[in-house]
Amino acid sequence: MDEKVKIYIEQIIAMKPVLDFVEAAKGFCLLIETQQNDNPKEFLEILHKQLLTLYNTGIDLPDIFIENDVDFGIDVPKDQMQAIRKFISERVPFSHYWTVLDPFEMDVAKTGMGDVTDDLGDIYLNLKRTLMKYDNESTAVKGNALWQFKFDFDNHWQEHCINAIQIIFHYLFENR
Repeated sequence: MDEKVKIYIEQIIAMKPVLDFVEAAKGFCLLIETQQNDNPKEFLEILHKQLLTLYNTGIDLPDIFIENDVDFGIDVPKDQMQAIRKFISERVPFSHYWTVLDPFEMDVAKTGMGDVTDDLGDIYLNLKRTLMKYDNESTAVKGNALWQFKFDFDNHWQEHCINAIQIIFHYLFENR
């Protein structure tokens, strides 16, 4: 790897928005992995705050330019993901919810069905997989992880996060 690229990546890693996001991502994954708190309402209250922090730090991630997007073969094992999805479905007292697909269409509301287990599972999978890359010693792998954090947020789990925040808010509000 070119020395200038290495320095570029190291400078981005040291930026406060990146450090804050990585801390939030690790906190979210730890909350899911430790499988604590048998009380669904308390779990959702903690999860709601964690998702808000995750979203607020994700939106501040800087753009990063890398030469290529390499698949380093780092992934979350399927049995671990099955256990995570099972845990989520056992802690969250609901799964499906209605969502508006086009909020600007005023004549006919187009709705769809969301699945909070899928939302939370996808967020976890994207974050955990990329954190595994980020924790690698290789600067090239870390650079790829930085790019992946931003790409996944912008193009995938940002919407899952917003939907989960909204539906958890409604559940907690209705069950105060």
